Amino acid sequence: MTIPQMVSAAIGTGVLGGSLYSFFRHNTRRFKALFWGAIGAAMVYAGFRPTFIEILGPDSTELRIRLIVALLSFIVLTVTLEAIRISRMQERYGFLWLATGLLLLAGALFPDLAHAVEALTGIGYGVAVLVVIFAFILLMLFHFSVALSLTQLKLGQIARELALAEERVRRLESNHVAPDRPVELIR
Repeated sequence: MTIPQMVSAAIGTGVLGGSLYSFFRHNTRRFKALFWGAIGAAMVYAGFRPTFIEILGPDSTELRIRLIVALLSFIVLTVTLEAIRISRMQERYGFLWLATGLLLLAGALFPDLAHAVEALTGIGYGVAVLVVIFAFILLMLFHFSVALSLTQLKLGQIARELALAEERVRRLESNHVAPDRPVELIR
């Protein structure tokens, strides 16, 4: 057994154990537990039976990159969908994550598509993955810059409205003479 196989088996065992614990301990997290359980089982199986990987094609650097990209994109898709489902992420923010995850997953699962892009652009698969990731990062930075700008505009508008409201309260308090007895609140 080689060192990468031992690492895969060890990490897979940890992931599988954690997912089984989560599956039986938390009723609301069963989908995530099943997902991580499948990943852990695949890692353990691939660690002890490397011929399992060779079903996907001859062992090469490109195949290993494709497997890692497929796993990472699957994780991104699952985590994004789960965050949207439990309302931790708004749909408009999750769209870019979903689109990038689907693009990377399609490139990893369909090597003919990746080879067509390679023939069209003249860049290898690994470099194409880096280009997609770099484009994703740039799009995310642009998206967050726009969102931050809109938030700052709204914050400035709220600050102006608050200043006007405070000025109105000051004018009303200066024009109004305080009564001799405290005002009773209407219930």
